[in-house]
Amino acid sequence: MKALTPHRAMFLMGLLIIALVWALIYYARDEWKLYEAPDDDDIAVPSLVERDESGMSSVKLTAAAQKASGIEVGQPLTVRAGTEHEAQAAVLDVEPLFALRAQLQEARADIARLASQLARSEAERDRIQALYSDDRNASERALQAARSQAEQDRGALGAARARADGLHARLVQGWGVLGGQASGEAPPELDRLADRRASLVAIALRGTSEAPPTMQLRLPDGDESIEARRVGLAPRSLAHAAGETWLYKTERVLPTGTRLAARGVTGTAVLHLVPNSAVVWYAGLPWIYVRDDDEPEEFIRQALPAESQRPDGWLAPALEDDARVVTRGAQLLLSEELKHTLADENDD
Repeated sequence: MKALTPHRAMFLMGLLIIALVWALIYYARDEWKLYEAPDDDDIAVPSLVERDESGMSSVKLTAAAQKASGIEVGQPLTVRAGTEHEAQAAVLDVEPLFALRAQLQEARADIARLASQLARSEAERDRIQALYSDDRNASERALQAARSQAEQDRGALGAARARADGLHARLVQGWGVLGGQASGEAPPELDRLADRRASLVAIALRGTSEAPPTMQLRLPDGDESIEARRVGLAPRSLAHAAGETWLYKTERVLPTGTRLAARGVTGTAVLHLVPNSAVVWYAGLPWIYVRDDDEPEEFIRQALPAESQRPDGWLAPALEDDARVVTRGAQLLLSEELKHTLADENDD
């Protein structure tokens, strides 16, 4: 038997290695097929988030997807934003107002009666004067009596007019705008006060030259809100506290002398109030999701001013009048938006 030379040994070892490699490939061919898959570019992954040219992103959901996800939208409340005022209020006794009004009406009736009486007495004086001038067909004594009666009637009419003017001045000075209304043909609102179907309230406001058009009143022992509408500035005689006093009228019948807490807002800006359930927090800021009626499947995230929070919600100054706010499910939309945002960043 020939001895195994080094060259022959290296040749046999090479054949053995080749055989082992082919055996490995043969027996592992099925396992290697499991890793065969199309390229990532061939996999279509639908995205719910879209970005416009400005970089603003929006989440799009069909109506069926919105219903399945429990997303609800609502119209924000319209509120007046401005300076809030808190004050004390008191229900006034309106009986003196209508007592003066009745006296003024009596004085004006006297004016009408005395004016008619003066017209008759002057006509009688002129008739007797004509007879006296026509060859003394009336006595001088009758002429003097006619003249005297006309002067008396003129004086009585002047006194009645002065009395009416005084009553009118007392109404205006004592009751302000309301007194001016009472001195003329009273509006139906004044009749409601007279019939005890409404109440007149005096509210003292400090540090302001403008009173809110409406005030919300609350009884000391209750949470019910009572709306009162501004009548006008009250005269000094009706002031019950420091500051300017304004008269308000409420359709609620309240006992005279009742003390109430009043709250109102002055300002012309009209804003939208969204509920607390519509707000989500991201990056330390409050956000809401807004849907336009023209795009019922598109939701856009919009920031809120951090200082716009109120006890009953958040003020949204940049909200359009026809916008709808997501009141339920806003956190789901934020999660969907952030998920796709992170995925895009990882791809980059």
